[in-house]
Amino acid sequence: MEIDLTMSPGYRLFTLLGFTYTSMLRARKRELESSEISITRAWALWGLKAMERPATVVEMKQILGRNHQTTSQLLQRMEKEGLVKRRRDPKKRLITVVLTAKGEEALSRTYTRHEVIDEITSCLTPDEQNTLRAYLERLQERALAKAMAYPPLPAPYASKMGIAD
Repeated sequence: MEIDLTMSPGYRLFTLLGFTYTSMLRARKRELESSEISITRAWALWGLKAMERPATVVEMKQILGRNHQTTSQLLQRMEKEGLVKRRRDPKKRLITVVLTAKGEEALSRTYTRHEVIDEITSCLTPDEQNTLRAYLERLQERALAKAMAYPPLPAPYASKMGIAD
């Protein structure tokens, strides 16, 4: 059976976005190697800081785009490393997570260094970056509407990321 591998313009764009994201992610991972914090841990620390309050495991799952079990295991490892503190909220029967001083220090170490992303995006003028951002925001809005089966991101985090409700 012959399969037609011709891509629609939309799927070609999707593929290009995916490859671009993957390449930028790899460059960022390489940049973070000296900080001894993985990109997933760095993203979790940033997400906790952006929440500006204790976050639930469900909220962290949404921020990281991982399943509940993977997120719980990551947070357990991060707690053993002293980066976060997990607390059980007896009133709501939830586990919340907060940054520790060591987590704040690790976050500072990872987010004072982000030259590689700036270097990559510097091939675009500021106007081109703004235009691309506007296009990506439109695509993101449409994609979020199509992904309505998933819970929305926590409001404080979405606000920091510039994601409309």
